[in-house]
Amino acid sequence: MVAGIDVDRLRNTPLFAKLPESFRDSSYVLAAFDPPNLVTAARTGTRIAVTGAPNQPGRPPDLLRHAALTPLWIVVRGDTSLPLTGNYANLNRLLRQTDYTRISAQVTDRLEYDAEGVCLTPEAAAHLEQNIRAIATLTKLPLTVRVEANTVHVTGSAPLDALNHLF
Repeated sequence: MVAGIDVDRLRNTPLFAKLPESFRDSSYVLAAFDPPNLVTAARTGTRIAVTGAPNQPGRPPDLLRHAALTPLWIVVRGDTSLPLTGNYANLNRLLRQTDYTRISAQVTDRLEYDAEGVCLTPEAAAHLEQNIRAIATLTKLPLTVRVEANTVHVTGSAPLDALNHLF
């Protein structure tokens, strides 16, 4: 998994206060998670501070080609199990149906997000679409879901105050 946070673009939003204190002086943060290793690189001025670097190269760098040019983005390989608990752990089941998933977000007075689940086959994409629609119906999430060949596209938005329970 790789993720990017454009701290400068989030500085004047309510999400800025949710960032770890160590990132707030940075202009951009890149994080890579290849279980069990978490590596972060934070740019502050002309300096880049790296934490948690493993001794051997990992797999996340190839995911960078799918990065988005939005303030928040994440790309997750389908075979990665994220360390999530409770109902959020069910997201791993959705991820496993993909080759990789990219989620990008813009922050205004709302969080506007776009997700793409790239599956190995159109049949797998149709199955993922059905699962996402079922979850959206059960949770009453207002999502737009469409399939294009082997890719499932999901878009939606949420008020920022509705995200407070996540952080």
